[in-house]
Amino acid sequence: MIVGVGALGCPCADLLARAGVAKLTLIDRDLVDITNLHRQTLYTDTDARTSRPKAIAAADRLRAVNPDIDIHPVVADLNANDAEQLLEHERFGTPDILIDGADNFETRFILNDLSVKHSIPYVYAGAVGTKGMATVFLPPDSPCLRCIFPEPPPPGSQPTCETVGVFSPVSSIIASYQASEALKVLMGHEKRAMRTLLEFDLWEGQRRRIDLSGSKDPECPCCAHRRFEFLERDDEDTISICGKDAIQVNPRIRQRLDLQQILENLRVHGDFSNIGVLVKGTLRDEPYGLSVFHDGRAIIEGVSDPALARSIYDRYIGS
Repeated sequence: MIVGVGALGCPCADLLARAGVAKLTLIDRDLVDITNLHRQTLYTDTDARTSRPKAIAAADRLRAVNPDIDIHPVVADLNANDAEQLLEHERFGTPDILIDGADNFETRFILNDLSVKHSIPYVYAGAVGTKGMATVFLPPDSPCLRCIFPEPPPPGSQPTCETVGVFSPVSSIIASYQASEALKVLMGHEKRAMRTLLEFDLWEGQRRRIDLSGSKDPECPCCAHRRFEFLERDDEDTISICGKDAIQVNPRIRQRLDLQQILENLRVHGDFSNIGVLVKGTLRDEPYGLSVFHDGRAIIEGVSDPALARSIYDRYIGS
């Protein structure tokens, strides 16, 4: 299961599909944008111009690459409310490995909770600016993410792809490490998996490995005391979309929307169309784009203020 089909998820999924991994679940909440194309290698200009959901566009490309594998695209935001439900699939069952293609620490800590709770290997990675890092967590024997990073960093304390960008060769290298480690685990060679945290700065030519063998924290709230705090917490009301002047608004009550009804409601206010799993368009009297998904999420484009994004959501979709 690959969570996030962006700069890391695209090349990793491509390598695994070409290697013949039989079942891939692709989870992503976002739409393809023209700014993605320099590093998100599964997408085309047409995908960007038509704002296709990333999970669906990636699945279509991978099926064209290898039609003999099963791919399950999920247009959703992996969060505390639905993480365990998304973990299971009626045909695929529980995945053999979790792969981190996320762009935020909240999702990574949810993945870590899933990994420890269900004893699923987790390939962690990150790429921002010219730097990348990766490692593999193998519960119950190895440390987990919270042994290394007890809490997510405070908001605004770390560079993001929105503030410093991503040097595309970095994400390709890290994704290749992820695919390599995933293949080791899937082929039954867990003993060959990385037991170090790889860090490098491609621009400066710097590289180091940090030994994690003694890093298992006997007081870790997750892997020692089995408190899955990120699976149990309430979701944030709004989330900034990395690399875009946009805010995702989560519904206060989770329910499946009638997209046709949403379309009819929004057409009064602008130019909107139903493109399958979402209704997308622009408002006539306000400078905002609006994408409403079947699960009730919405992405408000042209806004950076969470309070304003929630206000727009409440006015045009309802609380």
